[in-house]
Amino acid sequence: MKAKQAGIGMIPTVLILGTVIIFATVGVKLMPIYVDYWTMTRILEDVAGQDRGSDPTPAGVRRDISGRFLTNRVETISLRDIKIINDEKGVVIDARYEKRTPLIFNIDAVVRFDDALFVVPRR
Repeated sequence: MKAKQAGIGMIPTVLILGTVIIFATVGVKLMPIYVDYWTMTRILEDVAGQDRGSDPTPAGVRRDISGRFLTNRVETISLRDIKIINDEKGVVIDARYEKRTPLIFNIDAVVRFDDALFVVPRR
């Protein structure tokens, strides 16, 4: 009697390894974008929650954000891309953006962050 071979073959091994490599590549390419986004939202939440008196100004808010971006090395989004405007509620910080990054060959990933809208309230 011949002994029966047990285990995984060459083709399934290559397919599993290829799938793992693709997911690892996507993770390595997207992780810095998400880490910068989480850092940016934490900074903007801190700036929005900071006590600024009765009349916050867009210039003062921009100055605070600029210093914190430099300290925390936020590089995915530029301060020029963030809209800071006066509103009747206070100073509105609109940091919604999308980032495109190449993955493999001519395949790009587009990540859109639509929930980065903060208000520095007037007191």
